[in-house]
Amino acid sequence: MGASNAPTSTACRGGFQGAGGKTVLPAEAHAKITCRLVANQDPRKILECLAAHIRKVTPPGVRVEFHPSAGTAFPYSMPLDHPVNNAIKRVLTEVYGKPPYYIRMGGSVPVTGMFERELGAKVATLSFALEDEGMHAPNEFWRIASLDKSLKAYALFFHETF
Repeated sequence: MGASNAPTSTACRGGFQGAGGKTVLPAEAHAKITCRLVANQDPRKILECLAAHIRKVTPPGVRVEFHPSAGTAFPYSMPLDHPVNNAIKRVLTEVYGKPPYYIRMGGSVPVTGMFERELGAKVATLSFALEDEGMHAPNEFWRIASLDKSLKAYALFFHETF
């Protein structure tokens, strides 16, 4: 049995998918679109706006269908001055010998927004990956030193907060 030339992902596809060039136009195309939201955005409203825009720019004669996923997640943002962040700051200062540098960055942990909406609970997330480690990239790696620091930080954090 030979190897297939078919794409392994259905995220975006259309027309002939095999090896080599083809000069035909596809009869249909498919795309999966995901949006990373920021605090105070309603995913249902964003979906409505996205669908309205796509319909607006769809050429005549083209039919567009939307199949939203059932698991739409609300965004989440942890307040910088939350008491847990203060504990994390103390722990990271001890582990690294200097206070952390705060940056806002996106991530996809849908349960954090659910915990906030349903339980009123704030969730703190920590990452010990360094920028050059390419997290979630095909060539990602993680330094043993980062693992050691993360284990020490979590142990100190649990000791301080419980």
